[in-house]
Amino acid sequence: MSLGLDLNDSGYISVIKPKGWSSNQLLSKLKWLFQIKKAGHGGTLDPFATGIVPVFFGESTKFSNRILESNKEYIAELKLGFESSTGDTEGEITKDSSFDNENLPHNLKNILNEFIGVQKQTPPKYSALKYNGKPYYEYARAGIEIPLKKREIEIFSIDLVNFTNQQITFQVSCSKGTYIRTLGEDIAKKIGTKGYLTNLERIRVGTIKKIDSFSVEQIEELSIDNRKKLLKPIYQLLELPKIQLNHTNTTNILNGQNLVIEIESGEILLFSEKNFIGIGISDGKIIKPVRLIRSKIN
Repeated sequence: MSLGLDLNDSGYISVIKPKGWSSNQLLSKLKWLFQIKKAGHGGTLDPFATGIVPVFFGESTKFSNRILESNKEYIAELKLGFESSTGDTEGEITKDSSFDNENLPHNLKNILNEFIGVQKQTPPKYSALKYNGKPYYEYARAGIEIPLKKREIEIFSIDLVNFTNQQITFQVSCSKGTYIRTLGEDIAKKIGTKGYLTNLERIRVGTIKKIDSFSVEQIEELSIDNRKKLLKPIYQLLELPKIQLNHTNTTNILNGQNLVIEIESGEILLFSEKNFIGIGISDGKIIKPVRLIRSKIN
Protein backbone atom coordinates (compact mmCIF):
# COMPACT_ATOMS: atom_id res chain seq x y z
CA MET A 1 0.00 0.00 0.00
CA SER A 2 1.24 3.49 -0.84
CA LEU A 3 0.19 6.21 1.59
CA GLY A 4 0.99 9.02 -0.82
CA LEU A 5 1.93 11.28 2.09
CA ASP A 6 2.60 14.87 1.05
CA LEU A 7 6.03 15.14 2.68
CA ASN A 8 7.87 16.90 -0.13
CA ASP A 9 9.37 20.19 1.05
CA SER A 10 7.99 19.56 4.53
CA GLY A 11 9.82 20.18 7.80
CA TYR A 12 11.13 22.96 10.00
CA ILE A 13 14.33 24.90 10.53
CA SER A 14 15.31 27.28 13.33
CA VAL A 15 16.77 30.53 12.01
CA ILE A 16 18.47 33.45 13.78
CA LYS A 17 16.60 36.63 12.84
CA PRO A 18 18.97 39.53 12.10
CA LYS A 19 18.52 42.87 13.86
CA GLY A 20 16.27 45.24 11.90
CA TRP A 21 14.32 42.54 10.08
CA SER A 22 10.65 41.88 10.73
CA SER A 23 9.65 38.25 11.25
CA ASN A 24 7.67 38.37 8.00
CA GLN A 25 10.72 39.69 6.11
CA LEU A 26 12.66 36.72 7.43
CA LEU A 27 9.88 34.35 6.37
CA SER A 28 9.83 35.79 2.84
CA LYS A 29 13.61 35.40 2.61
CA LEU A 30 13.43 31.77 3.74
CA LYS A 31 10.62 30.95 1.29
CA TRP A 32 12.84 32.27 -1.50
CA LEU A 33 15.98 30.48 -0.26
CA PHE A 34 14.18 27.14 0.01
CA GLN A 35 11.95 27.74 -3.04
CA ILE A 36 8.89 26.60 -1.05
CA LYS A 37 5.69 28.63 -1.19
CA LYS A 38 3.84 27.18 1.80
CA ALA A 39 5.55 28.39 4.96
CA GLY A 40 4.94 29.97 8.34
CA HIS A 41 6.91 31.00 11.42
CA GLY A 42 6.59 30.04 15.06
CA GLY A 43 6.52 33.36 16.86
CA THR A 44 6.96 37.04 16.01
CA LEU A 45 10.06 38.94 17.10
CA ASP A 46 10.19 42.75 17.11
CA PRO A 47 12.44 44.19 14.36
CA PHE A 48 15.00 45.49 16.89
CA ALA A 49 15.28 42.02 18.48
CA THR A 50 17.41 39.10 17.33
CA GLY A 51 17.32 35.38 17.94
CA ILE A 52 15.41 32.20 17.24
CA VAL A 53 12.50 32.11 14.80
CA PRO A 54 11.33 28.58 13.90
CA VAL A 55 10.21 28.41 10.25
CA PHE A 56 7.87 25.67 9.01
CA PHE A 57 7.41 24.44 5.46
CA GLY A 58 4.76 22.40 3.66
CA GLU A 59 2.56 20.12 5.76
CA SER A 60 4.56 21.04 8.87
CA THR A 61 2.71 24.38 8.95
CA LYS A 62 -0.36 22.46 10.17
CA PHE A 63 1.40 21.95 13.50
CA SER A 64 3.17 25.31 13.88
CA ASN A 65 0.49 26.69 16.21
CA ARG A 66 1.69 24.20 18.82
CA ILE A 67 5.12 25.81 18.75
CA LEU A 68 3.52 29.26 19.06
CA GLU A 69 2.13 28.05 22.40
CA SER A 70 5.60 27.08 23.66
CA ASN A 71 7.48 28.79 26.46
CA LYS A 72 10.26 31.17 25.44
CA GLU A 73 13.60 32.32 26.85
CA TYR A 74 15.32 35.67 26.28
CA ILE A 75 18.38 37.69 27.19
CA ALA A 76 17.56 41.39 27.50
CA GLU A 77 19.53 44.57 28.15
CA LEU A 78 17.65 47.28 30.06
CA LYS A 79 18.84 50.89 30.09
CA LEU A 80 17.87 52.72 33.29
CA GLY A 81 17.16 56.43 33.66
CA PHE A 82 15.58 56.86 30.25
CA GLU A 83 12.17 56.21 28.71
CA SER A 84 11.25 55.16 25.16
CA SER A 85 7.85 55.74 23.54
CA THR A 86 8.01 52.19 22.18
CA GLY A 87 9.88 50.49 25.04
CA ASP A 88 12.92 49.88 22.81
CA THR A 89 15.55 51.67 20.72
CA GLU A 90 13.10 52.52 17.92
CA GLY A 91 11.05 55.03 19.91
CA GLU A 92 11.55 58.61 21.06
CA ILE A 93 13.99 58.59 24.00
CA THR A 94 13.56 60.95 26.97
CA LYS A 95 15.67 61.22 30.14
CA ASP A 96 14.27 60.64 33.61
CA SER A 97 15.56 63.75 35.40
CA SER A 98 14.79 62.27 38.82
CA PHE A 99 17.06 59.27 38.25
CA ASP A 100 20.04 59.05 40.59
CA ASN A 101 22.59 56.41 39.64
CA GLU A 102 24.17 56.65 43.11
CA ASN A 103 20.98 55.51 44.83
CA LEU A 104 20.35 52.32 42.91
CA PRO A 105 19.28 49.43 45.13
CA HIS A 106 21.87 46.74 45.87
CA ASN A 107 19.27 43.98 45.91
CA LEU A 108 18.63 43.81 42.17
CA LYS A 109 18.42 40.02 42.26
CA ASN A 110 15.65 40.18 44.85
CA ILE A 111 13.78 42.77 42.80
CA LEU A 112 13.94 40.54 39.72
CA ASN A 113 12.72 37.56 41.73
CA GLU A 114 9.55 39.51 42.60
CA PHE A 115 8.45 39.07 38.97
CA ILE A 116 8.49 35.26 39.08
CA GLY A 117 5.05 33.67 38.87
CA VAL A 118 1.66 34.10 37.23
CA GLN A 119 0.64 37.74 36.72
CA LYS A 120 -1.35 40.15 34.59
CA GLN A 121 0.67 42.16 32.08
CA THR A 122 -0.44 45.20 30.11
CA PRO A 123 0.81 44.86 26.51
CA PRO A 124 2.66 47.80 24.94
CA LYS A 125 0.85 50.31 22.74
CA TYR A 126 3.32 49.50 19.97
CA SER A 127 2.47 45.85 19.41
CA ALA A 128 0.81 43.64 16.78
CA LEU A 129 -2.12 42.78 19.05
CA LYS A 130 -5.40 43.87 17.49
CA TYR A 131 -8.26 46.08 18.63
CA ASN A 132 -11.35 46.18 16.41
CA GLY A 133 -9.37 44.42 13.67
CA LYS A 134 -6.44 46.86 13.62
CA PRO A 135 -3.03 46.38 15.26
CA TYR A 136 -2.29 48.44 18.37
CA TYR A 137 0.68 50.15 16.71
CA GLU A 138 -1.55 51.76 14.08
CA TYR A 139 -3.56 53.50 16.79
CA ALA A 140 -0.36 54.50 18.61
CA ARG A 141 1.17 56.02 15.47
CA ALA A 142 -2.04 57.99 14.90
CA GLY A 143 -2.04 59.24 18.49
CA ILE A 144 -5.31 57.44 19.29
CA GLU A 145 -5.72 56.04 22.80
CA ILE A 146 -7.32 52.60 23.06
CA PRO A 147 -7.97 50.32 26.03
CA LEU A 148 -5.02 47.99 26.64
CA LYS A 149 -6.43 44.76 28.02
CA LYS A 150 -4.21 42.98 30.53
CA ARG A 151 -3.24 39.40 29.73
CA GLU A 152 -2.19 36.57 32.00
CA ILE A 153 1.45 35.54 31.62
CA GLU A 154 3.91 33.57 33.70
CA ILE A 155 7.57 34.21 34.46
CA PHE A 156 9.25 30.89 35.28
CA SER A 157 12.70 32.25 36.08
CA ILE A 158 14.57 35.54 35.82
CA ASP A 159 18.29 35.92 36.49
CA LEU A 160 20.61 38.90 36.74
CA VAL A 161 23.40 38.39 34.20
CA ASN A 162 25.22 41.71 34.53
CA PHE A 163 24.85 45.26 35.80
CA THR A 164 27.18 48.02 34.61
CA ASN A 165 26.81 51.73 33.84
CA GLN A 166 23.04 51.99 34.41
CA GLN A 167 22.43 48.91 32.26
CA ILE A 168 20.92 45.66 33.52
CA THR A 169 21.30 42.42 31.57
CA PHE A 170 18.83 39.73 32.58
CA GLN A 171 17.79 36.30 31.32
CA VAL A 172 14.13 35.34 31.53
CA SER A 173 12.12 32.18 30.87
CA CYS A 174 8.44 32.92 30.31
CA SER A 175 5.13 31.82 28.87
CA LYS A 176 3.94 32.72 25.39
CA GLY A 177 2.50 36.20 25.05
CA THR A 178 4.97 37.79 27.47
CA TYR A 179 6.22 41.19 26.32
CA ILE A 180 9.82 41.64 27.45
CA ARG A 181 9.64 45.36 26.63
CA THR A 182 6.86 45.73 29.19
CA LEU A 183 8.73 43.53 31.66
CA GLY A 184 11.77 45.80 31.31
CA GLU A 185 9.68 48.91 31.98
CA ASP A 186 8.09 47.24 35.01
CA ILE A 187 11.51 46.27 36.39
CA ALA A 188 12.73 49.87 36.02
CA LYS A 189 9.58 51.12 37.75
CA LYS A 190 10.15 48.72 40.65
CA ILE A 191 13.70 50.10 40.95
CA GLY A 192 12.27 53.62 41.04
CA THR A 193 13.00 54.99 37.58
CA LYS A 194 12.24 54.59 33.87
CA GLY A 195 13.85 52.14 31.48
CA TYR A 196 13.80 50.69 27.97
CA LEU A 197 15.35 47.72 26.19
CA THR A 198 18.51 48.36 24.19
CA ASN A 199 18.90 44.72 23.13
CA LEU A 200 16.71 41.63 23.10
CA GLU A 201 17.69 38.14 22.00
CA ARG A 202 15.43 35.08 21.99
CA ILE A 203 17.58 32.07 22.86
CA ARG A 204 14.96 29.33 23.21
CA VAL A 205 11.53 28.44 21.80
CA GLY A 206 10.09 25.34 23.43
CA THR A 207 12.84 22.73 23.06
CA ILE A 208 14.63 24.64 20.27
CA LYS A 209 17.87 26.29 21.40
CA LYS A 210 20.24 28.74 19.74
CA ILE A 211 22.76 25.94 19.14
CA ASP A 212 20.14 24.23 16.94
CA SER A 213 19.72 27.33 14.75
CA PHE A 214 21.24 28.70 11.55
CA SER A 215 22.00 32.22 10.39
CA VAL A 216 20.65 33.46 7.08
CA GLU A 217 24.24 33.65 5.82
CA GLN A 218 24.90 29.99 6.63
CA ILE A 219 21.82 28.96 4.67
CA GLU A 220 22.69 31.22 1.72
CA GLU A 221 26.08 29.53 1.33
CA LEU A 222 24.45 26.16 0.57
CA SER A 223 22.96 24.80 -2.64
CA ILE A 224 19.18 24.45 -2.75
CA ASP A 225 19.47 20.67 -2.27
CA ASN A 226 21.70 21.05 0.78
CA ARG A 227 19.43 23.73 2.22
CA LYS A 228 16.52 21.30 2.14
CA LYS A 229 18.63 18.70 3.93
CA LEU A 230 18.57 21.07 6.93
CA LEU A 231 14.81 20.63 7.34
CA LYS A 232 13.87 18.44 10.30
CA PRO A 233 10.62 16.49 10.73
CA ILE A 234 8.01 18.41 12.70
CA TYR A 235 7.20 15.52 15.03
CA GLN A 236 10.58 16.04 16.74
CA LEU A 237 9.11 19.18 18.33
CA LEU A 238 5.87 17.56 19.44
CA GLU A 239 6.44 16.13 22.91
CA LEU A 240 3.75 13.47 22.85
CA PRO A 241 3.68 9.66 23.13
CA LYS A 242 3.81 7.67 19.89
CA ILE A 243 1.91 4.75 18.42
CA GLN A 244 2.67 2.64 15.35
CA LEU A 245 -0.39 1.80 13.24
CA ASN A 246 -0.80 -1.16 10.91
CA HIS A 247 -1.89 -0.67 7.30
CA THR A 248 -5.59 -1.11 8.00
CA ASN A 249 -5.65 1.38 10.87
CA THR A 250 -3.53 3.82 8.87
CA THR A 251 -5.96 3.70 5.96
CA ASN A 252 -8.96 4.13 8.25
CA ILE A 253 -7.67 7.11 10.21
CA LEU A 254 -6.38 8.87 7.07
CA ASN A 255 -9.94 8.53 5.79
CA GLY A 256 -11.20 10.26 8.92
CA GLN A 257 -12.37 7.17 10.81
CA ASN A 258 -11.88 6.53 14.53
CA LEU A 259 -9.74 3.61 15.69
CA VAL A 260 -10.69 1.14 18.41
CA ILE A 261 -7.38 0.84 20.27
CA GLU A 262 -6.89 0.75 24.03
CA ILE A 263 -4.14 3.18 24.97
CA GLU A 264 -3.50 5.84 27.60
CA SER A 265 -5.85 8.81 27.15
CA GLY A 266 -4.57 12.08 25.69
CA GLU A 267 -3.00 13.30 22.47
CA ILE A 268 -0.69 10.96 20.59
CA LEU A 269 1.64 10.99 17.58
CA LEU A 270 0.52 8.62 14.84
CA PHE A 271 3.06 6.70 12.76
CA SER A 272 2.76 4.22 9.92
CA GLU A 273 6.07 2.37 9.76
CA LYS A 274 8.57 5.26 9.90
CA ASN A 275 6.16 7.85 8.50
CA PHE A 276 4.59 10.46 10.77
CA ILE A 277 0.97 10.80 9.67
CA GLY A 278 -0.44 13.20 12.25
CA ILE A 279 -1.88 13.65 15.72
CA GLY A 280 -4.76 11.77 17.28
CA ILE A 281 -6.51 11.92 20.64
CA SER A 282 -7.56 8.97 22.76
CA ASP A 283 -10.14 8.59 25.51
CA GLY A 284 -8.47 5.34 26.52
CA LYS A 285 -10.37 3.13 24.08
CA ILE A 286 -10.96 5.16 20.90
CA ILE A 287 -8.40 7.20 18.91
CA LYS A 288 -9.84 10.10 16.93
CA PRO A 289 -7.89 12.04 14.29
CA VAL A 290 -6.96 15.60 15.30
CA ARG A 291 -4.55 16.82 12.61
CA LEU A 292 -3.28 14.69 9.73
CA ILE A 293 -0.69 14.90 6.96
CA ARG A 294 -2.35 15.23 3.57
CA SER A 295 -2.29 11.93 1.70
CA LYS A 296 -3.56 10.01 -1.31
CA ILE A 297 -3.81 6.33 -0.40
CA ASN A 298 -3.21 3.91 -3.28
